[in-house]
Amino acid sequence: MSLADPQSLTVGSAVSLPRIQTGQTSAEYTSADGTISLLVSHQTTKGRRRALVKATRKKVTTDALTDVKSEIGAVINVSIDRPAAGFTEAELVELCTGAFTWATTGTNANLKKVLGQES
Repeated sequence: MSLADPQSLTVGSAVSLPRIQTGQTSAEYTSADGTISLLVSHQTTKGRRRALVKATRKKVTTDALTDVKSEIGAVINVSIDRPAAGFTEAELVELCTGAFTWATTGTNANLKKVLGQES
């Protein structure tokens, strides 16, 4: 079963991400200009299951000292690692929702603190 094609990711505004690659347990979606991408993959090993969602943003920036342009990128990974049995989907959804809510409550207060190197 595959996710819908295209996917949409809001990065400032909604960005359409058509599927560009499909593997047996993964799919990659990328914007037309290649600056935004989304990878969704799954892995099962030794009685555990891992789901990975990886969002990437690239841009060209100019070094203020050398005036040289170069491409830079930022990546966010969301990894859900669980035993093959023992947790219900509902319990895992609650855990994910709790973590995402913690990060984004109060106009992203805790997320901003983490980005500011707080722990």
